[in-house]
Amino acid sequence: MKPSPKGGVKLSPSPDLDLARWCAQLATVGAAPEVVPPGWFTVKQISVAQGKSECVTSENIKKLVKRGGAERKMFSIRLAQKVRPVPHYRLK
Repeated sequence: MKPSPKGGVKLSPSPDLDLARWCAQLATVGAAPEVVPPGWFTVKQISVAQGKSECVTSENIKKLVKRGGAERKMFSIRLAQKVRPVPHYRLK
């Protein structure tokens, strides 16, 4: 790599740098949503079932997790058009 006159780094061509392969591999990272096992729920799902706001539900869940009554795990799920990591909770 050579420093660019504008202060950035300019990539010099090299035989072992296959940008097309890099782009293809990076496009697959996080692209597919995970399968969420039964018993795991988002704050939104729990708040709808409970009939309370997401804010109140979230605070109560955080307290329950802190006390050890529930556990938290991140699952990548599809939200609108993107796959994003979202915290899910289940009772212990």
